[in-house]
Amino acid sequence: MSYKEFSYFYDYFNYNADYDALFEKILELAKEGGVKNGIVCDLGCGTGELAFRFNDAGFDVIAVDYSDEMLDVLFDKRDELEAYEIQILKQDITQLDMFGTVDLFTCTFDTVNHLEGAGAVQQLFDKVSLFMEPKGVFIFDMNTRYKHENILKNEVFDFIDEEADCHWQNTLFADDYKTKISITINDKHAGKEYSEEFFEYYYDLETVLEMLNKSGLKVEKLIDGETFAEINEETQRYLFMVKKEQENG
Repeated sequence: MSYKEFSYFYDYFNYNADYDALFEKILELAKEGGVKNGIVCDLGCGTGELAFRFNDAGFDVIAVDYSDEMLDVLFDKRDELEAYEIQILKQDITQLDMFGTVDLFTCTFDTVNHLEGAGAVQQLFDKVSLFMEPKGVFIFDMNTRYKHENILKNEVFDFIDEEADCHWQNTLFADDYKTKISITINDKHAGKEYSEEFFEYYYDLETVLEMLNKSGLKVEKLIDGETFAEINEETQRYLFMVKKEQENG
């Protein structure tokens, strides 16, 4: 799944996201895992907010997304900031094909939940394991089962603003561990309305740990992705820091 028309309004309606706090926490976790610099690959990079911060911090940045619309916004922002050293790739992250290995992989803002089922998530983990440096780090987040079944569930959210309105409706399919998200955007300047639908998939923590283990990845740290505190039964977003399992001998 990839965003379409909503991509052009993503930053506009995501203004409450604290990119700086997330970036600082990712840097802290990366350093804790032994990565202080080098190559970072941001998977499902969207409009590039984290990619640009990594670039400013001195990393060699590869930004990967599969949405043409998201990449259009990203290229425009890169031109505006003249951050031409950032390498931008259009790829399905479950079919990742890198030119070499990477020191740090990141995948945030529930990108993993957007993959179409457990098989796709497993493919992502396999690709990350394949292209990650032996002492590299993978930091990613996931919306939890608790969030989908207790917070998102069948709720409706309306965002009203001067330039555009957004109507966001969730439909929970609890037996299938997924939520259908229906978005309608009213672009007041263009006088047009756009609609799209997609699913988010969610998993029990034990299932995610099993998938990571199959890919040879070990969780070094797991925290609440919103508070950065310890996880609990009401955690809405997990934030993982994982590394490759090291072979003995």
